[in-house]
Amino acid sequence: MIIYYLIAILAALCWAFASLISADLTREIGALAFNRIRLFFVSLMLIGYTTYIGTWHTLNTDTLTIILISGVIGIFLGDSLLFMALQRIGPRRNNILFALAAPFTVLLNIVLLNEIMSLLNLIGCIGVFIGVVITIMYGKTKNHEHRWEIIEGSLSIGIIMGILAALCQAIGLIMMKPVLVSGVDPIASATLRTTISFVLLSSTFLIKSPNFISKNQINFLLIIKTILSGFLGMALGMSLLLIALQNADAGIVATLSSTSPIMILFLIWVLTNKIPSLGAWIGTIIALVGTGLIFVY
Repeated sequence: MIIYYLIAILAALCWAFASLISADLTREIGALAFNRIRLFFVSLMLIGYTTYIGTWHTLNTDTLTIILISGVIGIFLGDSLLFMALQRIGPRRNNILFALAAPFTVLLNIVLLNEIMSLLNLIGCIGVFIGVVITIMYGKTKNHEHRWEIIEGSLSIGIIMGILAALCQAIGLIMMKPVLVSGVDPIASATLRTTISFVLLSSTFLIKSPNFISKNQINFLLIIKTILSGFLGMALGMSLLLIALQNADAGIVATLSSTSPIMILFLIWVLTNKIPSLGAWIGTIIALVGTGLIFVY
């Protein structure tokens, strides 16, 4: 079981790298334009890989509808809201809001799937979430402002979008748990979820509104960065998450995967050579203690 918890943490690391890459891209070309390009290339990657490993046969008509609806909610709606929030409020604030996917998933996991965690596991989940919140809230020193802290447009709208993105992610995960347990391959299901989301999102290309068209001309470098972001965040990160979800408790997996904000903080430290604040260290320690409790049976 521990290996799958580690896979969930690795998924969080992939999302941390992807989030920092995506932050500048969403502001340069727009959230929805970025997500269209991203989903197009990720769909191609996943279709090619699923064909290579030959797991299409694990999909069946009994689970097809659930997988498609999960993709619409978790990726088409969830990712679109996520990147729209990212464009407005930056990666640090956006990730603290997206961390709400963990408690949302735990709650839905208990209510809908009747999976009850032990007291220590539950305390661990709460500890990880509190640590994430403290780390992001106090993870910025007053004398260190950078472009990722700039707010574009309404902060309130960005917060609402971030919360809704977390809720969509939680609903999508809970819907996929029974499907994956039934034996459907995680990569094949990720391929189907991503592809249907791209098909739906591509239709927004026809909407001639500033929110749906690219803010700037798309060039080769932007496409390469978008492909890298998509590979880390979706092709690799989401596939790792589904593998962990198939084999471990949904609430714990969601909580461990929500640690990406802490990882983002350390990545910003490395990139900017600025030591995180005391609050960031306290939050990290709390999150690590919470993670330790999750590993206790």
